[in-house]
Amino acid sequence: MVRTIQKHLRDLGRYDGAIDGERGPRTNAAVVAALSARSDDLPDGWTEWSARRLAVAFLQLSCHDEGIDAGTIDGWVGPQTRYAYATLAASREADGLPRHWRDETPPDLNPHGWPAQAGVSDFFGAHGTPQGRTPPLTHVTCPWTLKIAWNRNRTASTISIHEKCAASLERVLGRVHDHYGGAEIERLRLNLYGGSYNPRKMRGSRRWSMHAWGIAIDWDPEHNRLRWNRHRAAMARPDYDAWWRFWEEEGWLSLGRTRNFDWMHVQAVKL
Repeated sequence: MVRTIQKHLRDLGRYDGAIDGERGPRTNAAVVAALSARSDDLPDGWTEWSARRLAVAFLQLSCHDEGIDAGTIDGWVGPQTRYAYATLAASREADGLPRHWRDETPPDLNPHGWPAQAGVSDFFGAHGTPQGRTPPLTHVTCPWTLKIAWNRNRTASTISIHEKCAASLERVLGRVHDHYGGAEIERLRLNLYGGSYNPRKMRGSRRWSMHAWGIAIDWDPEHNRLRWNRHRAAMARPDYDAWWRFWEEEGWLSLGRTRNFDWMHVQAVKL
């Protein structure tokens, strides 16, 4: 939060110190100077506030200047201020405000009759296990070269997937390649492959992951981490709209698009 304040103060020409996230004397003085120039926008008594509260008030005012509702400019960090700060930070990183998550409703299409998670075993059969049992997998060739996300010196040309999903996956990948082309796929990091079949349980759960059936794929996990919401996840940005449309028209589900977390993950299973 302090880094964002320092950057905005620098943009205003009121701070030339280090962007180090430390709210020291120079940052505090710059905040006071900036607020003094906007005293008409502040409540009575603001000059008596603590340095921390003044910094928060400056952040709230900065959000309002960007058209982001931070609530009352009172110098207190509440839910609205936290939301406004996250939106402002995402805006500066992505060069524009993110879209509101709740304003988007992914299409509820299911042309292949993918099951809900409760019916996965009935539809796809037994999941794989670390002891060696495997579901009926096949290898789908990707139209572009995949780099293993955690070791980009390694490449792959195919994705292991449950045989019931293979034709659908092949269509999605073909449409992605035709739409974006190789250079754009690389720019968007759609070539960074986070894995598909993996006989493991869900993180923090006793239930088996959809990866254990070979019916889920992860993409670019470094920039779409498990707990990141749309303010931080790369795949929440408009550049990826066509990407998600191709998956959703085949009935695949994005946890990011439906639950606003784990944007790396797409699965041939409904919730």
